[in-house]
Order: sequence, then C-alpha cells, then structure tokens
Amino acid sequence: MSSSDPPLKVFIIGGTGLIGSALLDMMKTKRAPGIDCIGYCNSRKGVKLSSDGGEETTTWKGDVQFTDDYVANNLAPGSTNICIADCSASDAVSDNYHKWLSKGWHVATPNKKCNSGPLDRYQKCIDASNSENGGKWYVEATIGAGLPIVSTLRTLVATGDEIRTVRGIFSGTMSFLFNTWDGRSAFSEVVQSAKEAGYTEPDPRDDLNGMDVARKVVIAARESGLMISLEDVSIESLVPEELENVSAEEFMKRFGEGDAAMSEKAAKADAEGKVLRFVGEVDVKSQKAEVKLAEFPRSHPFAGLSGADNILEIETQRYGPEGSSTPLIIRGPGAGAAVTAAGVYGDIIALAKSK
Repeated sequence: MSSSDPPLKVFIIGGTGLIGSALLDMMKTKRAPGIDCIGYCNSRKGVKLSSDGGEETTTWKGDVQFTDDYVANNLAPGSTNICIADCSASDAVSDNYHKWLSKGWHVATPNKKCNSGPLDRYQKCIDASNSENGGKWYVEATIGAGLPIVSTLRTLVATGDEIRTVRGIFSGTMSFLFNTWDGRSAFSEVVQSAKEAGYTEPDPRDDLNGMDVARKVVIAARESGLMISLEDVSIESLVPEELENVSAEEFMKRFGEGDAAMSEKAAKADAEGKVLRFVGEVDVKSQKAEVKLAEFPRSHPFAGLSGADNILEIETQRYGPEGSSTPLIIRGPGAGAAVTAAGVYGDIIALAKSK
C-alpha cells in the first residue's frame, strides 16, 4: 500500500465483547499505517470513533441494528475501502458476508459460522470475493486463534502441494481438560474445576459435544479442497445422550455418572503407554472427517502439550512419507481473547498492505 492510497476503514462488530474489545484496544494502542478504526457496535448501540479519540454513540431502536448505510454514510462517507471485522459469533451477521464482499467491502473475522456453515452460503462468499470488484475474506482466526493455520493450508494448496490429512487438537478447552486430567481422579471434577476457572463455556456441553472441533475440522477440510459440511463429520460426543437435553445445572450434577467409564478408557491407554486426546481429523483422499477421543503414544507430539495449546499435524505430498519428510506441525496457544484478536488484526494489516 502506498502513502497515496486511501486508508482502510475498519468497523468492528461485537466491539464490546472479549475479542472485539481486545481488537479495538490493539488498534488504538498499536496503530498500523494505512488503517483507521472508524467505529464499533454491539446489539444495543453503534459508536463512531473520531481521529481525536472522541466517540459518538447511536442507540439502536427496537430490533433495528446497524445497517450498511450507517457504516458507509455516517462512518466512512465517500470511502469504498471498508473492512468489517466481525468479532461476534452470530449466524445472522454471517448472512451478510456475501453482500458485503459483492460490493467490494472486506471481511476479517474469527466467526466460524460462515466458513463452516451451509455450503451454498459459503460458496456465495467465495464467488463474491472472486468477482471482479469483490472484497477479500480473511479467516485466519477461525482455527487456532492467532496460529498460522489457514494461511499455511492456503500456501500449501497455492504452491501445488496436495494435502493428505489434517489432524490435531483443535480446542483449547479440550486440550486443557486432557492435559490436566491424570486419568485417576474423576473426569467430572476436572470439568467442574475448569468451568469454575473459566476454561469452558458456561455450559461445558458446548465444548464436550465436539461441535466446536467439528466446525474447525470443516474449515480445515474446505481449505484443503474437500467441500464437506458439518453433517459429514463423524462426531464422538463426550456428552451422554441422556444428558443432552437436561438443564446445565442437572448436567453438572449428573455428569459424574460417566466417570467410571472414562477412567476405564484412561487406564487402558495408560497400560499401553498411551494417553487420551480429543482430536479432529480430515482425510482428504478418503473424503472422511471425524472428531473423536483417541489414544496416542506418550512420545507423540499430541501427548506433550501443556495448558490449552492447540496442535495440528498436516501431512501432504511434500510433508510426509511421500516427500521423505515428517509431517508439518503447528503448535501454540489456541484460545484466548488477546491471541484471537491478534489473529484478526494480523489479517487486517495484511489486507491493508495488499491494496
């Protein structure tokens, strides 16, 4: 981007949430050249930011929230170089991506709903972005927070490599649970402690059911060239069927009913010199994707994680037995507002430099 190019105008959706507020703070304290944060919103209000640090608040009336006109006319009049940073987890916001991309606006987001959602909506976004005047769609932070996973998969494909498999520990929460659990104490107690410490969702079933991992598996598959949907992913949920529809309180009270079965699995793995890990896997050649609790030798990279780290093992024509090489490994913090916001900000900076 040259100094004569118009600045990239960034509007943050979900700007008062954990990730959105972290991104806003980064953009204020670590200003990047050629980028202006023009405002942010949540479900109740929109805020216009001025260059001198001032704020002008608009309270939404009724069900009406921000519109394209609010951004284009009020916040960035005369500019077409606009980026929507969607830091929400909203499916409804995702429905707007193809419209924004079609008009030349860009999207940078950690929101997984669109690139793991219905294939027809996903394809509309791809087609809009690839159109003559289409905007760019950046999604690095949808897998592994700020880890360079999506960009690595795209680079491998763009340079002619063929991805065979992508497997790994995609969830910071599930990583933490199985890195912490010693296999002898009650698994339900580890979940309870993690919930109290804020490592799980308010309802831990949202982590234990495997859906978050499945979404990331779908994203990895699509980036690898395998166009699958969530319905195509085989998911081994750790939520007993009889507890799927009870209240969150009753779930926590009764989840310990499965402790004996979990301890039996851990003991079996330990007797064979292995550990349990909750993983997702895409096999591009066989066109299969799954989420499951699996055993790994203690010498395996997946067994040596700490905290809430993510790790991905990518096997390709170049990286793997075919290329007389080991698979490509990417490891690091895969959760947290700061690292996720940094992943989004990195996309925004890359976008500004590409113009």
